[in-house]
Amino acid sequence: MRKIKSYLEEVDLEKIRKRFDAFWEREIIDRPLISIKAPRKDSKESPLPIPDTLEKRWTDLDYILNKMRFSLENTLFLGDAIPFYMPNIGPDSFTAYLGGDLKFLDERTSWVEAFLQNLAEYEPIFDKNSQWWRFMNDLIDAVCEVAKGNFLVGIPDLHGGGDSLAAARGPSHLSLDLYDRPDEVKRVLRKLTGIYYEVFDAYYEKISRVQEGSITWLPAYSRGKYTALQNDFSGFVSPAMFGEFFLYEIEELSRYLDNSIYHLDGPSSLGNLDALLEIDTLDGIQWVPGAGAKPMSGWVDVSARILDAGKCLQISCKPEEVEFLLSELKPEGLFISTTCKTEDEAYALLRKVETMSSR
Repeated sequence: MRKIKSYLEEVDLEKIRKRFDAFWEREIIDRPLISIKAPRKDSKESPLPIPDTLEKRWTDLDYILNKMRFSLENTLFLGDAIPFYMPNIGPDSFTAYLGGDLKFLDERTSWVEAFLQNLAEYEPIFDKNSQWWRFMNDLIDAVCEVAKGNFLVGIPDLHGGGDSLAAARGPSHLSLDLYDRPDEVKRVLRKLTGIYYEVFDAYYEKISRVQEGSITWLPAYSRGKYTALQNDFSGFVSPAMFGEFFLYEIEELSRYLDNSIYHLDGPSSLGNLDALLEIDTLDGIQWVPGAGAKPMSGWVDVSARILDAGKCLQISCKPEEVEFLLSELKPEGLFISTTCKTEDEAYALLRKVETMSSR
């Protein structure tokens, strides 16, 4: 891989950091937070050969680093968009560190085959000698080696707790366990929370050697420990079960982190929103309407409810929705992400946001 240039020099990183400082305090400096990305006019395709197997496309470090470089090189970062790369082997990586067999479905998705037959005998153990933990460490080290001063390194995607247990047990089996073996489910979930701390701290320690602060796939920036909290499985249970089984981990992790945003995915998860809004240590909510749902502009009521509860809100929308959403939602604690089709469209959108903020 040829020498990577500094993409951080193309953005006003310190101003962006200050805007995020204000965001976490539910304040604004000069305008709402908005991340705008677009393909560059001079975007190029990578001339490098693509590995001949799917697993190599996920695990060949040279290929990954070159793909990373081309992604950064071809992306325009405007507003509060921060150039960063997140080392990634898929959402079930956490469970792979516990002994799960990681399978790659395509170049974007991987999963772990359910392997847990007897919940009562399950003692989750963080295997630091596992193939996938060793690979993730190698990947983070390789990314960090070229990142310092050039781009930020993201905390890898972490699905612990309910999502990890659903991956190990299978969602349908775990659904029955909530009724048939509630004490065993709670016992395992507590152990998984303890392992989550270990994994996050290992990630954070490595990344902190080359940068100040944290960013992740949910691209807010924090000067301290931050990641996205998530439990997609909990969208399939009642609010009462969510409170009984899954709220504990969110409360514990949000208390431990300096900043946190919970990923609330799809209408089926909205029944859990009231309980989440009552967690004092949880900074914010990312609301995602989900596949097939109406666009973000159709969810102003949900967005306003989150902001009015004193929480930060992160949402993604189409460029043409930005002006409407900014006119309907209060700016304090709001962070909008969007992707434009062209550089010209991206610059025009940023000018519009700045004009709206100066009125």
